[in-house]
Amino acid sequence: MSLGSASIGESALGAPADSGVPYPLARIEATGPLGAGAVLGNIVIVVRTDATGPLGYGAVLGNTIIVGSMAATGPLGSGAALINHDFSAALGDAVTRWVMDLITPTGTVRVPISSWQATLQSGSSSYVQCVVPACLNWVNVINAATEFVIFRCADVPGTALTIEYEMARSATEQARYNQGPQRYTCTMSGYPDAFASSIDPPVAYDRQLAGVRSISSGSGLRVRCAIDWLLRPGHRAYVGAVPFVVRYINYYALESDGYMDVGE
Repeated sequence: MSLGSASIGESALGAPADSGVPYPLARIEATGPLGAGAVLGNIVIVVRTDATGPLGYGAVLGNTIIVGSMAATGPLGSGAALINHDFSAALGDAVTRWVMDLITPTGTVRVPISSWQATLQSGSSSYVQCVVPACLNWVNVINAATEFVIFRCADVPGTALTIEYEMARSATEQARYNQGPQRYTCTMSGYPDAFASSIDPPVAYDRQLAGVRSISSGSGLRVRCAIDWLLRPGHRAYVGAVPFVVRYINYYALESDGYMDVGE
């Protein structure tokens, strides 16, 4: 059955305000016998699988829509829905790791990191920092980088698939080298634009905070908990049955541990 015509383009829904580099998004429109429909989705998951067989080597690089809005017209009028697919629920207790991509004028280079931290927030500039260990072999690439991107990765249990999800990105504003008798590291940092604020975010973005370590209240609510794949400033978070709109998220991630502070 043919749906008719389709087109794909870019949009900036869900991206940091005035970032200039929106999260990868796609718009898909189709027309058919039942009228017109549209899906606007946030494509931010990369799924990789490699396999060999009798016909040789094969590889698949695919994208998955995690958040989308859908509208359609028909005999009964028009309707709309916001759809959210929480892929993280399928990962269970999968061990995650952190990697960084450096964006250079000649291409993208993946570089190992030992830790990263960030403050993503609405209302004022965010902050992202990461540490590259044993950086001697990466100095030229670091010096050429115009941007760096932090990804969270996890192997899907029982499969050969790896999920990669963008957690933070920034223009490279500072690269500070620290050299000692046995260590040579580089700390990269930058100040990306603020996220768009929201008074009443769509329910589809709501997240339940997990692995809660502490709750602070008074002038405002702050929750220390496990790092959430999908939560961002401007979304609604729940701690137990209590909801609040997230104004900032502080991330602290090491090779051995990681957590975030979420506040209103």
